[in-house]
Amino acid sequence: MDGFEYAPDEVRKVVAENLDKSTKLVTTSLAIISKIDEYMSSQEPSSMVDEIEKSSELTSDSEPTWLSSKYWKLVKERRIKVNAVVAEDGSGDYETITEAIKAVPARSKNRFVIYVKEGLYRENVNVAKDKWNVLMYGDGMDKTIVSGNRSNSLGITTTMTATFAVHGKRFIARDMGFHNTAGAGGGQAVALLSSADQSVFHRCLFDSYQDTLFTQSKRQFYRECKIYGTMDFIFGDAAVVIQNSEILVKKSPSQKTAVITAQGKDIPYSKTGISIQKCTIMPAENLRGVKTYLGRPWKNYSTTVIMESHLGSFIDPKGWLPWNKGVGAPDTISYIEYKNVGPGASTAERVTWKGLSVNDTQSDAGKFTVRSFIDGDNWLPSTGVPYQADL
Repeated sequence: MDGFEYAPDEVRKVVAENLDKSTKLVTTSLAIISKIDEYMSSQEPSSMVDEIEKSSELTSDSEPTWLSSKYWKLVKERRIKVNAVVAEDGSGDYETITEAIKAVPARSKNRFVIYVKEGLYRENVNVAKDKWNVLMYGDGMDKTIVSGNRSNSLGITTTMTATFAVHGKRFIARDMGFHNTAGAGGGQAVALLSSADQSVFHRCLFDSYQDTLFTQSKRQFYRECKIYGTMDFIFGDAAVVIQNSEILVKKSPSQKTAVITAQGKDIPYSKTGISIQKCTIMPAENLRGVKTYLGRPWKNYSTTVIMESHLGSFIDPKGWLPWNKGVGAPDTISYIEYKNVGPGASTAERVTWKGLSVNDTQSDAGKFTVRSFIDGDNWLPSTGVPYQADL
């Protein structure tokens, strides 16, 4: 439905009618499972349950086990096999990333390593749902750049504007830049879209104006990245943790308002949200005359956490903005600020929404860490990417 947000009303109506029954079934199922989970959590686990969990751990389709601390060193030294080299100058196995992706075996349980040499790759890349365990790395976020220029102004859906879209689970990208150059007047223009479960982006750069980073669904982790944008430029309904990264607000000539996040949770029982931890939120340029907000609620259960981060003075004292002008945020949202620092971190003049928590929020914030929110302790160690598990 999100992909048809800007489609004609008659098209949206047809799509909504066809999805209505399945949406209600899934929502009801989630509610039932949630209640069962709450009940089971309050009971003493039986020996049978323990045995089932142990069995599941042994047979689960999990990541290969590597020596995490040495993994990237081995990759750089080519002691771990590089399956494909991409070089725009013709010195590799392929000249485009798309060609290299086609070579990835379907549903492979082994890592397929793609090295993308320094260069500007003007293409729109799609890592399909059956392309599992792809590891892609470049020569640096400012050296290996994937660039596209699609936007809603072309009459396409937001999802189709993505310069780089990844759907295959356990995708890892490192030392790469993802740009959408449609410009400030292009409307929605996604640089990166991820719906890949257990996807990781380390030392990557994402640059556009509106809708830069589409964290569409599943569990995602971002570390030591740079994210540039103007409006709703970190958005979607994934369970995502962004850690130790720089979030940089740009200026749009046509807008006097900038908004960093737009989280899209619309089912109360789904475990999704945007968690920003130990990041620096700063202007990318002079933002004089622009009011900048931490986020606005895209959907009724919008969930966003800003914690242990540095907030620049350019953040508007109100902090958050309603989705529609003159209409307050739904009481069902969950926005949390915890232990932030910097001149923009003062909560004295924050909006007085029922769903915004700014005092005594340690226990609430603790639910949105790598360990508790995305179960990261069970899958991040094998990626070799550093992370902080808790507050």
